[in-house]
Amino acid sequence: GATWLTLSTNISTMLILSTINASMPTSAFRKIPPPVLILPIIALLLSAFMTWANAAAGAPFAALWARNFATCLVMLPLILLGIDQLEKLVAVVAPTLRPFWGKVVVSLLSSLAIESLLALVISLINSPWDATLPLYWWKAFSRSLPIGLLIGFFMGFYMKPKLDAMRRARQT
Repeated sequence: GATWLTLSTNISTMLILSTINASMPTSAFRKIPPPVLILPIIALLLSAFMTWANAAAGAPFAALWARNFATCLVMLPLILLGIDQLEKLVAVVAPTLRPFWGKVVVSLLSSLAIESLLALVISLINSPWDATLPLYWWKAFSRSLPIGLLIGFFMGFYMKPKLDAMRRARQT
């Protein structure tokens, strides 16, 4: 009795979900390339953490964040172009590294590169160019590194393979 009820409930649920999903207009949304959506989200997160790290008490956080977001949005594509080169470098330096560990190394190095360069650019924009600049950089770098590591692993294990597949599909 309970098995039949569970089975019929599961079948009903699948039928309902299939009719709901069939009528939802997601096809246009799926045609948007992932970088168009992912890049601004990454820039938003990283700029938020870096702004939080260096915003003085009472400083206009929204204005600083908007400026830092624009900076990240401009710098990220330039930095991300280097990930392919980093992947090639890791393949040359450690040719016996298994693919999984190669992705781990590239993800870690990418995270460190992205965070350090973005922290430097944002610190140069927001800090006085004096003896406090290294402190500004360190705060921006250290506080945004955890989210940067998550983003690096997301990019290395999820986005990069998808982008590579899209690139290969375009070339054929």
